[in-house]
Amino acid sequence: MPEPSAAHRLIESHRSYAHAIAGEILRKLPSHVEKDDLQAAAELGLTEAANAFDGRPGVQFKTFAYYRIRGAVYDAIRKATWFSRDQYKEIAAEAAVNNYMADESAVAPSPISDVSELDRHVGSVVACYMLSLDSPEVETPASRGTSAEERVIQQEWHTRLHAALGQLPDKHRELLHSYYFEGKSLEEIGAGRGLSKSWVCRLHAKAIELLRQQLEVRTTLAAPAR
Repeated sequence: MPEPSAAHRLIESHRSYAHAIAGEILRKLPSHVEKDDLQAAAELGLTEAANAFDGRPGVQFKTFAYYRIRGAVYDAIRKATWFSRDQYKEIAAEAAVNNYMADESAVAPSPISDVSELDRHVGSVVACYMLSLDSPEVETPASRGTSAEERVIQQEWHTRLHAALGQLPDKHRELLHSYYFEGKSLEEIGAGRGLSKSWVCRLHAKAIELLRQQLEVRTTLAAPAR
């Protein structure tokens, strides 16, 4: 953990960076959303990032802070009542992917040496989106106007997703259920378990990785034989 003076310098030198990230998210939101609210949340994320940054080799502060600033903004959005349920689920999906990437950015980046490594990241991001958007009882923008065949495919994915969830260890399955289906933030989940937000973020990333593996197994089994 950096000295207070070092953290203060990081905060002061990256305040405009945090505001720019808030502005990036603001452009996707309804016009009545207050810029000041998002900027305040972004500054909170910046402060948390500055206090947590340990300056390990290969990890740049801007990369480390980027996802944590976005995460703080998304946490503020999730607590608000600005959106319809469909809009909320889309924002929740972006927040989930951001949390996964926040954990990935906490370690020194290693070069992607082959296609399988890239597929791993893509598969995990897809798993985040599937969990966030999964709600067969609610019509979402993506589901409107879909054909009967497309609805069957969506139901198959829903069934496959919940079967995969059922195979996860209890602590990982319960964490995903709390975050994606009960609407709790990672900070709230951590508080209930006596864990720090950063530790819960790591558990979330691990749970997503395990879910991706289970989904890959089920996708392979469901593929027609050649």
